[in-house]
Amino acid sequence: MTRKRSGSAVLLVTALLIFAFISLTLILTLTPSVSAAESLTPSVSAAESAAESETENKFCITKISPRNIQPADISTVSVTIKNIGSHSAFHVATEVETAKMLAGETGETGETTPVKVVGRAKKSVGTTSLNSLGCDREATVKYDFYVEKDAEASTYNIPLKVLWREKPEEVGREGWRGREGEENEVRSETLYFGVRVLGQSRAAEIDVVNVTTAPAGAGIKPGAEATLKIKLKNIGGLTVSRLKVRLTAEEPFTPLDSDLEQYLTDLKPNETRTAYFNLSVDREAASSCYELPLVLEYEDEFGSHEKNTSVGVSVKGSPRVLIQEIILEPSKLSSGTEGLLMIRLINTGTESAEDTKIRIAGAEGILTEGHQFIGEIAPDESETATFGVSVAEEEVETGKHGLTIKIAYEDEFGTSCPANSKIYEITVFESEPFLPTKYVYALAGVAAAAVVGYLLLVVRLKK
Repeated sequence: MTRKRSGSAVLLVTALLIFAFISLTLILTLTPSVSAAESLTPSVSAAESAAESETENKFCITKISPRNIQPADISTVSVTIKNIGSHSAFHVATEVETAKMLAGETGETGETTPVKVVGRAKKSVGTTSLNSLGCDREATVKYDFYVEKDAEASTYNIPLKVLWREKPEEVGREGWRGREGEENEVRSETLYFGVRVLGQSRAAEIDVVNVTTAPAGAGIKPGAEATLKIKLKNIGGLTVSRLKVRLTAEEPFTPLDSDLEQYLTDLKPNETRTAYFNLSVDREAASSCYELPLVLEYEDEFGSHEKNTSVGVSVKGSPRVLIQEIILEPSKLSSGTEGLLMIRLINTGTESAEDTKIRIAGAEGILTEGHQFIGEIAPDESETATFGVSVAEEEVETGKHGLTIKIAYEDEFGTSCPANSKIYEITVFESEPFLPTKYVYALAGVAAAAVVGYLLLVVRLKK
């Protein structure tokens, strides 16, 4: 009996040992698996962090000023955007997407909006070279919008695309690449803001639509008189009455009438009238576009109005090159004579003469050359061209020869000016003998007297 009990105890202990061994083995086997599972946790967090990084840069519009704009007017609207993401954005820019602009409050695309962008639609944000915008920071961009005159009163949605990059590095033609080859791509999102158009303009308004001069041309010439024609239009919604147009003449203009004021009849909406002013231009006026102050005074049913503006008047002078003097040295030419022909030119115009040239025809056998290049001649300045003179023997007939002198030049814009020509007469005399005729006659007389004296002396001696 005792042996049976001790055998049972041995079996029990053996079973316990076997159970403990199996449990320990299982624990040792499962422990690495648990560690590996735990090691996946950071990878999942990194993936979630990477996914979140793609959407970290978020922007919103925090302020619009002003929100109300008027038809037939250009308004500057300030738009403030804010970076509500978790890190800074770089190379930030905004762009009004004119192709996606919505009309009215319906939200339907494809309709024509009366609100138009004036100037550049895309603008950089910030003043730094990287155009950065930090987290929770704001920046303001300004856009000019023109509202058509017949725009209906409504709220018009303006789509504003915000563009940015996540890295501050400079971007080349092929794009920026990080250390691991990742690209610093341009990210964008489109925000919307509304501007309220208050309806059609009711007040009368006069605007200058055209300015011309008579006689017609590219501009008024210095020293000339002209009539300035200013075309005005009522771009408002009410009839204009008692319209007075007052022009101020400043140098180099002088009014030809006692004053530069004109009264026009009533102007209904969209009607036009023309005011006429007679002016003269100073003879020494430089070529330019001059701004003359213009004051418009008028009334409508809301009261009196005054508008200060200006009109541009173009003055275009021109060069005028003339022959001032011709000097021939020596003044008397004969076969074989050599000398100089000097032609002095003067510019009596108000602008410089460019590319000035002189050509002489009909001087074959008299001048050594027939062409000279002078270049620029400033107003009231003179330049001299010198030609060599060499009268060819036996080729040039004696008598008078007419030389045609032609002057060609251009203005500062490269336009050829009317050519100026002149005929200059040169006389070629017969070649004088070695001894002048008077000296020959004198010597002959002396010789004859000597002979007569000698004969008389011989006769006397013979007696």
